[in-house]
Amino acid sequence: MGFISDFLNRKKIDELAERLGKQFTQRLPFHRAGDEKRFSGEFEIALGHIQGFQRKEKLGTFGKARLINGFQWALIENGYEKTLAHKISHSIATRLTASPAAEKTDSQ
Repeated sequence: MGFISDFLNRKKIDELAERLGKQFTQRLPFHRAGDEKRFSGEFEIALGHIQGFQRKEKLGTFGKARLINGFQWALIENGYEKTLAHKISHSIATRLTASPAAEKTDSQ
């Protein structure tokens, strides 16, 4: 169901990515990204939203990639440097694909 779900949910995926990127940068502007404690908290919040959406909509590989890439571009559009936005999105991708919930959803 992953591929079909990915195709049917493109608009939802794009809207979530943009909203999460905007929320992340509002709560933790780029100039304060060096605060490890706040950064870690905001990262976990964004990751939780992405994981919840992924489970709810049963996203496949393409949907996850679209969501993570959209989130990365939303960070860049809202003031984050490309290198930091890439590191954040790469970390989210790593955590999302390594989580037991993602493995369980993909195997069903």
